[in-house]
Amino acid sequence: MIQTSLVLVLIAHLGNVNGHGRLIEPPSRASAWRYGFDTPHNYNDHELFCGGFTRQWQANGGKCGVCGDAWDSKLPRAHEYGGTYGQGVIVRQYNVGSAINLRVELTASHMGYFTFSVCPDYKNASQECLDKHILKTLRPQDGLAMSDIRFYPRDGSRVYEMKYRLPKLSCSHCLLQWRYIAGNNWGACPNGTEQVGCGPQEEFRACADITIGKGFVEQPETTTIEPEVVVTSTALPPSSDESYSPLSAILISIVSFLVVFLIFFLLYFHYYRVGGKIKSWIKQRGENKTEESGAPMPPPRNRRSKSRSDSQSDLQEINLKY
Repeated sequence: MIQTSLVLVLIAHLGNVNGHGRLIEPPSRASAWRYGFDTPHNYNDHELFCGGFTRQWQANGGKCGVCGDAWDSKLPRAHEYGGTYGQGVIVRQYNVGSAINLRVELTASHMGYFTFSVCPDYKNASQECLDKHILKTLRPQDGLAMSDIRFYPRDGSRVYEMKYRLPKLSCSHCLLQWRYIAGNNWGACPNGTEQVGCGPQEEFRACADITIGKGFVEQPETTTIEPEVVVTSTALPPSSDESYSPLSAILISIVSFLVVFLIFFLLYFHYYRVGGKIKSWIKQRGENKTEESGAPMPPPRNRRSKSRSDSQSDLQEINLKY
């Protein structure tokens, strides 16, 4: 029973924690303003998660806008071309087939993996177009976990930098997409088993406008421009110094279980031990009060001894009778 309760608490903690992240190199449409570009400010640029897990998988059947907007959002979606943040401002220029540095900031990491892709049609970019031009990783990259196309963030909340190879594709205005498929939800695996990381997962996406051509000089990275005043309707994200790991979730779950167990133990002790003594004391006190409030006891009756004169009076009364 105790083991089952611990597992349920652990799963609840894992399932309720939300990830956050943003594409910062090249700067995404939502984050370009932080790097000196004249674009609308999106202070929630770390929350392009397809409208949230429930909305994406229950309301929209797993569908998501190519740039992280909810699938059922009004067209044009906010971060797609023609939307509030889809201004088409080119932020980087690259050479065809070149190796490029990509950077992603995770403010709440939940395992999973990144992928990057390009579509030459920035106005009508679709997921089908993007999936035809998926970028490949450059290997080896010391200390980084990756496959041919996937990068696996394993160091908690931080800025991840990785190298990818652009495809043999030339376009004056391309759309680069970042996708982050988290891995912290419990679900069914393809082999029939169930575990954390399988099944539907929370997903993040972001888009950046770039050029891929020839003869471009690599541009230096710009510094981040943070706003003086940030007004949002949601809670501020945790700092980048905070990190996530399964061990912390396990420790939190164990502490929660112990606190609940202690509460029930104290309730039991109070009711069966302390409660019984209090009841006995109250009962005894009530009996004492009843005795004290009863009818008063009569005073003791002492027999009065007769004096000599009384005895003589009695004898005279007897003599008179005779």
